[in-house]
Amino acid sequence: MPKRTLVQIDKTAGQEAIERIVQRRRKVGDPDLAVLESVDPIEHPLTIVRHILTCRRVPDWVTVQDVLDALWVLAYVRRHCPHRPDEAEKLEHELLELGVRMQIAMIRMAPALNVRSRQAVEHRLLRHRAAKLGLARSERAERAHRLGSSRPGTTSAEARWYDRHALPLWEAASELVAARSQYDHLIDDELAESIIALRRAVRQMQWPLSATQYPTLREIGWWMQEVVDVLGEPRYAAFCEQLGELVPRLTEITAEHHRAVFGDS
Repeated sequence: MPKRTLVQIDKTAGQEAIERIVQRRRKVGDPDLAVLESVDPIEHPLTIVRHILTCRRVPDWVTVQDVLDALWVLAYVRRHCPHRPDEAEKLEHELLELGVRMQIAMIRMAPALNVRSRQAVEHRLLRHRAAKLGLARSERAERAHRLGSSRPGTTSAEARWYDRHALPLWEAASELVAARSQYDHLIDDELAESIIALRRAVRQMQWPLSATQYPTLREIGWWMQEVVDVLGEPRYAAFCEQLGELVPRLTEITAEHHRAVFGDS
């Protein structure tokens, strides 16, 4: 696995993220605040990350903002503070899992991870899950572990979802790919690249459906989500107008796919 590129964050920004967490906890009367303040969080920044993960007797909105700031604290620690890399990796994984449970949009967690898309955040999370399982640190390893022995009708929610929705997912993706060919003049290179990647996944799909095709279906879902995440931007208004009823269909099925993969509601 290539060495991670560190986030560009200066000491002031990292310490400001720490202070925001502390002030937020003070404002809502965190009953565990004394535990946090028993150690100077500026001198020991990982303490505040552990506090967020273990001391949860605060409103949900506080936890949401704390997770986002804590990811920046980790970025600050990695660049400026002595730390154990394995501990930073473990805390990052736990923050991302907490973020999923709190229904934080993955794109909001992307900047602090030095990535640019929801898909990249999902890949990071799956690599963490693979490592925790003792597998190779890759989303493919985690996926193979989770889906390899699953068949529709067993314990895998994702496998069951594919059994019911694989064809609608693939059909919606195919329509989007076809629309790109027809209305290419209405989109830019960034969106075109995502749809081209989606086209590759669509072409890889083989029928009839079997468990061996689950990885391909997940790739289709990921790339569709990449597109859906940006379709609301004004620059794609004309393209969306041409897509018509396909837009709400894409939005609905990608949301359902995300819930099936990550288990959030």
